[in-house]
Amino acid sequence: MNYITLDLEWNQAYLQQALSVQKRIGAHLHGEVIQIGAVKLNEEMQIIGSYSMIVKPRFFCKLHRHVRDLTGITQSMIDHGTPLPEAAESFRRFCGKDFVLLTWGPDDVPMLRENMTAHKITSEWLDCDYDLQRIYSRQREGGAQKQRSLEFAMEALGVEQTLPAHDALNDAYFTALVAQRLAVAEGVRDYGERGEQYLLDKTYGDADIGERGYEGVEEILASPEARQETCPVCGGPLATVDKVLHGRGHRYRTLCHCKTCGDLFLTLKVFPNHDGTHRLRKMLTVADPAECEVYRKKLEDAAAKRRRRPRRRRRSSAGKEAPATAE
Repeated sequence: MNYITLDLEWNQAYLQQALSVQKRIGAHLHGEVIQIGAVKLNEEMQIIGSYSMIVKPRFFCKLHRHVRDLTGITQSMIDHGTPLPEAAESFRRFCGKDFVLLTWGPDDVPMLRENMTAHKITSEWLDCDYDLQRIYSRQREGGAQKQRSLEFAMEALGVEQTLPAHDALNDAYFTALVAQRLAVAEGVRDYGERGEQYLLDKTYGDADIGERGYEGVEEILASPEARQETCPVCGGPLATVDKVLHGRGHRYRTLCHCKTCGDLFLTLKVFPNHDGTHRLRKMLTVADPAECEVYRKKLEDAAAKRRRRPRRRRRSSAGKEAPATAE
């Protein structure tokens, strides 16, 4: 069996394109793949091949300036690229018959599937995929789902950044170097046994595909989409059992409980859309005891930090200092 580290670059839709395209194809299309990059490793984790293909978009044909600036891919490059049906078949042949896909983060394989669906191409051969980011968190950080960036993992594992980022082949290559420093076979074997899978993973307010974005974080947190009152597995009531933990950036996590399915983590992540609005990604995962312990420790640390803050003194209307009040 071989391991294939996969990375994609994709084009975003200009807002005025998105709705008309989705109506025409009858499906969501969050972005259109414009580059496929992959590296093949054997069972001994030796690199034995690589793959790179610029893909010609069919639906979002005008390259978004943000994508151009980030990746260095030009309009001329994608205009002369390979159509997705041919690129996907070429990539399938590169992967071979006995392989698993490794990606950094959960987005690449769903994006490729979405594109193949839009082109009416079968994608069952992509079924065996694993998020190496999760395996890294399990093996290097005690089980907490910290969603470390690839650059963070490279630095932690001593992988030197020798090539530019945001190139699909380069990022696939660095993912392969990180994989060489992990127990990938063990991570793949244990992947489904430790609550790794998403029970729910939905995005709301994605202006990049024509949805109405949220004006700000406050609107998102007050929205019904930010709550989860039923368990997506059994349909029973889902109760919040602890306070919300605010992580780095706009990331919020709270522990919930289902009488049938046990403890679950509800995670909310807020991202900016290209038009200045925001979108919400809501995820629900099984909460194992190690994660619960880390979560509660962080809640205690946050509460202690708030208690240590000096109390503010406010001025009265006459300009004199009024008694201090607690925050």
